[in-house]
Amino acid sequence: MAYYLTLASVTATMTTLISATYALHRQKIAVERTLYARSAEESQLAARWARAWHKLVQRKLDQAEAISPALRMDYTGFSMQPAPRVLH
Repeated sequence: MAYYLTLASVTATMTTLISATYALHRQKIAVERTLYARSAEESQLAARWARAWHKLVQRKLDQAEAISPALRMDYTGFSMQPAPRVLH
């Protein structure tokens, strides 16, 4: 039973991280649009999209961290502390 719970946690974590990866890619595109905008209005709109994608990336990383606290144990039982996932 514990194996299936771990497998479900791993699957949920991977799905969340894939979503975060997609959101991070979209954020990158929005930042590029902000930098290369032809007008101030276009730049402001792209900057809003970049902020929205940034919030989504952070939320997905927080979800992944919350889903997998049990997965942070290695086979010997020692806790492995991951690096913080906050992007700035």
